[in-house]
Amino acid sequence: MAELVELTSGKHGKLKVVDNCAVAFAARQHVMNLRVAEIGKAVSSFPVFFTKNTRTGDWALSAVTSFEQGVNLFVENDKWTATYQPTGIQTYPLFLMRSPKDKNGYTVGIDATSQAFSEQQGEALFDDRGKASLYLSRVTVLLEADIKNDIQTYQFMQKLEELNLFKSIDIQVHYEDGSVQTLKGLHTLDEDKLQSLQNEQLSELNKTGYLIPMHAVLISIYQLNALIKKHNVVERFTKVKKIKLELTKDAATGA
Repeated sequence: MAELVELTSGKHGKLKVVDNCAVAFAARQHVMNLRVAEIGKAVSSFPVFFTKNTRTGDWALSAVTSFEQGVNLFVENDKWTATYQPTGIQTYPLFLMRSPKDKNGYTVGIDATSQAFSEQQGEALFDDRGKASLYLSRVTVLLEADIKNDIQTYQFMQKLEELNLFKSIDIQVHYEDGSVQTLKGLHTLDEDKLQSLQNEQLSELNKTGYLIPMHAVLISIYQLNALIKKHNVVERFTKVKKIKLELTKDAATGA
């Protein structure tokens, strides 16, 4: 993503958000970032996994939308079809960024060079007086909520890592032509370790509200079957015969 700049009425007063640009962006995302507060709704449509940034070591929640790079099976004919739309898509092409004026503050940022913006047509960001439009005000509320949601998600991940509950898995996608594709870098929860937790640990997870999203992540794996069905109706794709979930070899051997 290009470098973000702070959105201001002085510099960007004429900018408009191009209609349907968020769906156009989502159409190229085979994984989408989630916050823990979204899991309950997201699992109604997507299989949800944990991913780890190998550079920073940070954990993230990801909804898988396709077995193919750059394809989102939940965008059809330029329309969003899933029951739930992640917040990151609802707020695109606006982002939360550190304020250049206050190191402890946040502001709305944009990639001013993005084709998601136009001065000719779309949803206005500011009115004729330079005041935030209703659209910008609505998205700003969502972005401000992201601060709390990001903190909550970070704390959720930290607790799961502390309890050593992440399990690295590979998804083997077997196609009808005999080819096999392996999706790597995904993690789910280790059910055996979860069941072996002490009562005090389970009680703490319950009090913090973590148990419900944890179980939702585990149940969401069954959405892979729905993903296969959506994949197999796309004529240009080789049909998927079956999928297998296996413990990542390095994780299994401890290497």
